[in-house]
Amino acid sequence: MTEQGKWDSTGYDKFLKDSKTELVDLQNQLNDLMVKFCLRALRVYQATRPEPLRPNEIALLVRNELNNAVVDLTAQPNMDNIMKLAKEAWLKQHP
Repeated sequence: MTEQGKWDSTGYDKFLKDSKTELVDLQNQLNDLMVKFCLRALRVYQATRPEPLRPNEIALLVRNELNNAVVDLTAQPNMDNIMKLAKEAWLKQHP
């Protein structure tokens, strides 16, 4: 809405395009972070054995790590903390 209370469709369209770019960037950052979780799990598992991980072991470990990360992330205590932090961040940006 503009100051006069009229809908600004041009501004809104531009905002949506900019927002999509931001969303893609955030998704890429999240993917990079998930890769780091997976690499950590692979390093930990590799440290327990002298022979290199086989491709099927890598696939299984990556799948398990991704599933565990998602479960941990969506656990209610973590969701509550994320919501609290997001609200605080919003209020700091928009006093």
